[in-house]
Amino acid sequence: MRRDISRTLVVVAEQPQLWAAIRDRLDPSLALVRNARPARLEEVWSRADPWPWLVVGAALEVPESLSALVADRPIPVLWLRRPDGALPAGAIVHPSWNRLAGELDALSTTPVFGLSFAPRRGVRANGGTVVQAPELEGLMAAHPRGLPPFGGLQRVQRAIERYALPCLVQTTDDVVRLRAAT
Repeated sequence: MRRDISRTLVVVAEQPQLWAAIRDRLDPSLALVRNARPARLEEVWSRADPWPWLVVGAALEVPESLSALVADRPIPVLWLRRPDGALPAGAIVHPSWNRLAGELDALSTTPVFGLSFAPRRGVRANGGTVVQAPELEGLMAAHPRGLPPFGGLQRVQRAIERYALPCLVQTTDDVVRLRAAT
């Protein structure tokens, strides 16, 4: 099986309509949009290298494997309407398509401290340098809310220092987020 080497957004839904709406809405250079029926989530998940960048769901019931797949990874989870079952920590439930679509639109149009998503993979800094740091991509997608703590914090902090990026990683017991460098 070929692995997806570009930023991957996984849509979890019983029907393909949400996948099609997101695929048609997002710039293809921002992310490859994959459809995953709940029963096939692990199969679709395994194609993303190193992991999915973002999970968007509309399944009526949360797949049992989702929390374990997201655990200890910097992956934002957005859901359309409240599902049955427990969502992973930090997941955001949007009551309407318009709210979810607004958040998705902001991903490609709103820089985070001067950083933007490079085409297909990586983060473009002010000077045009592209930084390969999937942890940073996840934190940018979750800005300003942040994410539950995850492994790899040292990697993202090293990348920020190495490339003198205009942000810092702020951590508390229950959230990791980006903040402006002072």
